[in-house]
Amino acid sequence: MFNVSHKIESFKTSLIGFVLMLACTILGIIWLSVSLYNFLTIKFGLIAGPAICGAVLFLPIVGYGVFKVFHRKDKRSKKERMFDEAFANSSVGSLSRMIESMSRHSPFAAAAVAIIGGFLASRFPQFLSMFAELVQAAGDELDRRKVHKAEEKVRKAEEARGATPPPPDVEPRARRRTKADMY
Repeated sequence: MFNVSHKIESFKTSLIGFVLMLACTILGIIWLSVSLYNFLTIKFGLIAGPAICGAVLFLPIVGYGVFKVFHRKDKRSKKERMFDEAFANSSVGSLSRMIESMSRHSPFAAAAVAIIGGFLASRFPQFLSMFAELVQAAGDELDRRKVHKAEEKVRKAEEARGATPPPPDVEPRARRRTKADMY
């Protein structure tokens, strides 16, 4: 059975242990660098010793960079990426993206898209990707309309309270005076 208090205690214990190990590691690195600095200062002098110490402290960073350059990518992640791309390009992937984009708005719209998409997948598979893009664009447009309606509702509520409306994005330009305005 899942015991929350036991899990929290276990997490706190492991977190405390991790923090203590990290603190000890940092202190050890500090003392190693101080002793290395003193040794190199005595061995190579006041100018060359600190320069060599700085170069030695940059060696792990250089080693990490060399490792990253020559290390091959994980084959499993590449395989998963290729699987995801193949799924997205398949008819099932297109149908699932279409249904997902319309299910946020209406279950009826999602059902209609699933029926039309299924028909297209079975009879005209070459048109399914175009239809999927159209449905996703329509879903995005419906999302934008929801946001616009919410903003409009807030603006109308502020106007009803008597609040001053926000300034327009474009300041009105003064009209040029004509001869009729002068007389």
